Amino acid sequence: MPNSISGAKYTKEYAGDDSLCIPRGSVKEGDRVLLIDDLVATGGTLCAGIDLVKKMGGTCVECCCVVEIQFLNARKKFADLGHDVPIWALMDESILTLDGLKDPSIPTD
Repeated sequence: MPNSISGAKYTKEYAGDDSLCIPRGSVKEGDRVLLIDDLVATGGTLCAGIDLVKKMGGTCVECCCVVEIQFLNARKKFADLGHDVPIWALMDESILTLDGLKDPSIPTD
């Protein structure tokens, strides 16, 4: 990406390494940042995002996602790397495997 700052590589749970980039000037010294991810599995993307925000002089105050795959334990990775940023999710993976048509307690009409 032109005129950007690249972060450190991180390992994806499904296909090798990757890295994040951020446009220069998008995070300034003292900025408070909320990182949003669509899906958190191992936490690699969010950890790379936190590191990149810090590199730019900002502070990541919270991380959120739409879905968290809890059995991959991203929260442990956060703790192991010393990130004290709260993570919250709108839903966990159980909603993705729910078969509402087979559950008699869920109205389908």
